[in-house]
Amino acid sequence: MPKLLVLAACERVLVDRAGSLPSLINIFQRMNIQVQDAPLPENAVSPARWAIFALWQHTPEEKDIEFTQRTQVLSPAGQQFAELITKFKITQNDDLQSRNHIEMLGLPISQEGFIKVRVWLEGYADAAAEYQFLIKYMRNEK
Repeated sequence: MPKLLVLAACERVLVDRAGSLPSLINIFQRMNIQVQDAPLPENAVSPARWAIFALWQHTPEEKDIEFTQRTQVLSPAGQQFAELITKFKITQNDDLQSRNHIEMLGLPISQEGFIKVRVWLEGYADAAAEYQFLIKYMRNEK
């Protein structure tokens, strides 16, 4: 089973022209969201674009084996915001890493707290990894 080396949520993932070097732009730790005094509607979503990046390390025996990555995004209340499926495999003898990045549109902001991004391989849910970042409200001062 591939080993997860990197899991991060960020503003975007850029890949060089050769397609071999990814760059993670603005890794999320804390998102300050400007809000009015009124409470936000239930299930409020910011139209933010963002990305989830996963880097997997393979063994030589895993060449040409297809794996299925499952990714789940949970709101601070623990409600599922998104669930995504990505299939991947290595095919080259000189590369033992796979990387996946998922472009997201929308961020659940109906309440403050930690957004959770969970990643696991199908069939290995007990080996899930989790990445968290904080949603914090910034209120307008009058």
